[in-house]
Amino acid sequence: MTGERGDTLRRGFAIAALAQALVVGSAAAVVAQAGQETLEARVAGRSLSLPIARHRAYAVVDAAELATVWEDVRRSGVFLQARFLDEELAFEAGSPFFRRGERTFQLPNPPYEESGAFWLPAEFITRWLSDRAPKVAVAPRPAPSPPVDEPLPARVDPSVPWRVIIDPGHGGRDPGTLGKLSYEKDIVLAIGRRLHEELQGRDMLEVHLTRDNDVYVEHDLRSQFAVDRAGDLFVSIHANAAADERARGFETIFLGPARTEEARDVALRENRGPGADDAASSPADIQFILTGQDRTENMDESRLFAGFVQNSIRAAMHGRSPDRGVIQGPWWVLLGALARMPSVIVEVGFLSNDGEEEYLNGAEGQGVIARAIADAIVAYREDVLRRYAPAPEEHC
Repeated sequence: MTGERGDTLRRGFAIAALAQALVVGSAAAVVAQAGQETLEARVAGRSLSLPIARHRAYAVVDAAELATVWEDVRRSGVFLQARFLDEELAFEAGSPFFRRGERTFQLPNPPYEESGAFWLPAEFITRWLSDRAPKVAVAPRPAPSPPVDEPLPARVDPSVPWRVIIDPGHGGRDPGTLGKLSYEKDIVLAIGRRLHEELQGRDMLEVHLTRDNDVYVEHDLRSQFAVDRAGDLFVSIHANAAADERARGFETIFLGPARTEEARDVALRENRGPGADDAASSPADIQFILTGQDRTENMDESRLFAGFVQNSIRAAMHGRSPDRGVIQGPWWVLLGALARMPSVIVEVGFLSNDGEEEYLNGAEGQGVIARAIADAIVAYREDVLRRYAPAPEEHC
């Protein structure tokens, strides 16, 4: 772009960037230095100059740059933990929630992993870490643990098998996303059947399919199916689509208000179903999600389980398909099941992308994804049992 019009646009972008950079008064600001954006902030009495990156649509800072103000930094899988001013900080890649001490907060955008580094949104420094930043919790404190004399739920008893509910999306009169070679309903059913077969070969798991042939099941009946069978875990399988045929990747979704327009649009499309008379047809907004917000434990566990699924698929893909992360969205099919069990949706790839559609149509791709989800379920169950394992008795 050249000429007077190009110069005007560039000046406009520069002014907009400067306005966006001036956050939290003089406590923190984004400045440009020799082509490199830098976040200037005062944290714990120290002046920091932190390089900014933009892999996605928002500014991020490498967590390693905070080494001078953090202590005891630990990374384990998708988790990052550290101590700051005698409080424990805990983050999970792909989740907008983080813990500071005993309180839970929510970021506008999630941290993520990229090129071996753990990237934190710049808003974390400006809104929560800066010396002048407000400290306001937007998520409730975790519910207190039940008294020790209350019985533990059956799902944390290692002698009781888990009932896993597999929900292949769409079906029958609802084809779902249309690719050049296939319908979403057929691909997710094939993956669902393979997952069912995989889990039947694993110990301590009882598996059920909401549909095992080409039939349509209403959204509410899918979650009711899971509740009626006293399910311990609900996994709904779907495939994605985008106007941009270059879009690729897999993602795992747990219930919550959409944090992007894309997530909201996809959820509204899926909630609508094939007919205008569906119970969840074309909601005017996503306020119905609030009816599930009091189910804190299952929502937290859903987010945690989603991380297991996402990590497992990423490892199985060996870089073949991009990791789009764990996201939250207002999916109607999750709402009913969440009352009784952790629930997630797995978007296995984009049928609007020729390469991914071909892979998802093949036995190899379907098998890779099914085995990865099965591995995640087994690993998550082991994690639950480990977290709820009774402490060893002390002997005098």
